[in-house]
Amino acid sequence: MKKQSFTGSTVEECIKNACMELSIKEEELKYEVVYKKTGLFRKKAEILVELEEKNSNQEENEKSSSNGTVTILNGQIQVKDPINNGKQATINIPGNINVSIDGVQVSGRKEINSSSVVEVSFKTIEKPQRILKISVSPDKSEAYLDIEYVNKKELKLKDQPEANSIFLESEVINIQASPVYTESEIVEELKKQNIVYGIVRENLKKCTAKEGVRQLLIARGLKVKDDEDDILEIKFDVSNGNKYKENKAGNIDFKSIGFVSSVSEGSVMATRREGAQGHDGKDIYGNDIKRKSAKKLQLAAGDGCELRGEDTVVALKSGKAEFKTNRFTVVDVYDVNSDVDLKTGNIKFNGAVNIMGSVLEGMKVESENDIIVQNNVEGAELKAKGDITVGKNAILSKIYSGGEDVNTLGKIEVLNNVKKGISEIIDAVYQIKKYNANKNFSSDGEIIKILLESKFKSIPKICKNYIELANDPNEKFVKIFNEKFLGIAPVYIKQAEELNYLDKEIENEIESLNSVLTMPASINITYCQDCTIQSSGNINITGKGEYISNIIANNSINFLNKDAVARGGFVRAKDEIRCGVVGSIGGVVTKLAVAPKGHIYAEIAYPNTVFIVGNRETTIENPSKNIHVYIDHHDELVVDKLLL
Repeated sequence: MKKQSFTGSTVEECIKNACMELSIKEEELKYEVVYKKTGLFRKKAEILVELEEKNSNQEENEKSSSNGTVTILNGQIQVKDPINNGKQATINIPGNINVSIDGVQVSGRKEINSSSVVEVSFKTIEKPQRILKISVSPDKSEAYLDIEYVNKKELKLKDQPEANSIFLESEVINIQASPVYTESEIVEELKKQNIVYGIVRENLKKCTAKEGVRQLLIARGLKVKDDEDDILEIKFDVSNGNKYKENKAGNIDFKSIGFVSSVSEGSVMATRREGAQGHDGKDIYGNDIKRKSAKKLQLAAGDGCELRGEDTVVALKSGKAEFKTNRFTVVDVYDVNSDVDLKTGNIKFNGAVNIMGSVLEGMKVESENDIIVQNNVEGAELKAKGDITVGKNAILSKIYSGGEDVNTLGKIEVLNNVKKGISEIIDAVYQIKKYNANKNFSSDGEIIKILLESKFKSIPKICKNYIELANDPNEKFVKIFNEKFLGIAPVYIKQAEELNYLDKEIENEIESLNSVLTMPASINITYCQDCTIQSSGNINITGKGEYISNIIANNSINFLNKDAVARGGFVRAKDEIRCGVVGSIGGVVTKLAVAPKGHIYAEIAYPNTVFIVGNRETTIENPSKNIHVYIDHHDELVVDKLLL
């Protein structure tokens, strides 16, 4: 028995060295420890391993063993089998080559031998291809071309030297190119898709390139040019004093409010210039695209002015110039060079009223046009069909702009809400009957009454609002609302579909009411306290804000000063509210409300500030800043804010 010595710093290291050199497992190793020294700085060990003696036949067999091999010559796979315990030859198959061994499709790394039947094919096209795609712009004004050429390639296995394992590779031995499109062929393809107009001839040649093209403009229609609208040049300020100038620091100069936009007798108020004529267009299919006709202005002269020819308006007298509902007028101005008090009496005037002083307690000013008060309004009432401007403060007063429009807009809002509610009620009745078939209702009216007392409580309330606005028991919709939605009236409705006729009736009434509306009238005021202020247009608060007031605007409410305060009361607009500081540290309740599509913005809001959007509301619990409240496209109430 032969023995061999192995050394190391430890016995374990000696064993490891022996296993590696002899290529055997540790459990097959026979050894004895002959030396082992353990010291503080040096360690050493030695083992003797018994070696199994081989006879001559074993040694001869080991010498004669060898691995199998594979080679590729002239595209053919040639295999040599292993001798004795040698490794089997293997091939590695990529994804672009199909290989079957003995009739079985294989992939990856596979063993083969000399008796294996190996069949090889390549993933390639049968014949050359050319691909043409035409894309058209959504407005049918342009067409684009994509051309791709795919050549046919003949492949074979790439020759490989002899080895135990090889990676199959392909090589090209012949290329059959696809024929290139000609200009006439491309034109024919366009005709097949009815593209006949605006062919870009200079780009046709680019389509014949062998490398193909990508998103090449191949046809362009004639762009339509609309007629231009007539141009109206107005020679006076149509803002009627509602413009504010800013100083260099960006602050608004409230003293810059103009009071009267006046003209003198014989002056030109406006001229018209006819717009240029356009032309029709054509799409790539040869279809005509009609241009939009221009808006032809028809100048109209009202009181105090006249037309000179067809294109000029001239003032016949001096006064306040106006342009409303496409008509020019010159309005008489009633100037009050003092306060409005018991000495002057109440004022009611068909034209504009310009008050240089204040309107004092108990007094009333009415105008068929604008009202301008340079100083204060104290315990008084202002009513105007046009705009109202208060240069300073309003205390314990009522201010209304827009005349009958305010009442009309209130009716329109109620009717829109009822119209929406009717649709929702009919759908709710259908759902209840569908999913509660076991419950017996004598009529749909019973279900509607239950719904009006639970889910749709707001409908009877807004119907009552309409009745108050109409103030006429014989008015059409007053009768309808009393007969359908109030008290026990709903139980007499047999079928919910009976309410469908109301939808069209309400739609017609809304259209009729909208037709009588005039231009929205605005209110401009510096500060108000304990006031009721209502406008058919915008309300602009230009100074330090409002205190415990009810402020309602059909359009928007703007606190123009970022430090302006909205403290207490109710502020409601249809479109938008922009304000500075809302509420107070003491938690006074302040409500801000807009329609469902409206937005509310606030610089700062304190606890007990209530934000209302449509029928959704939320209350601020902690002092916050940079607030934006709205309903998003998921129909969720969103409150964007930062804690103060």
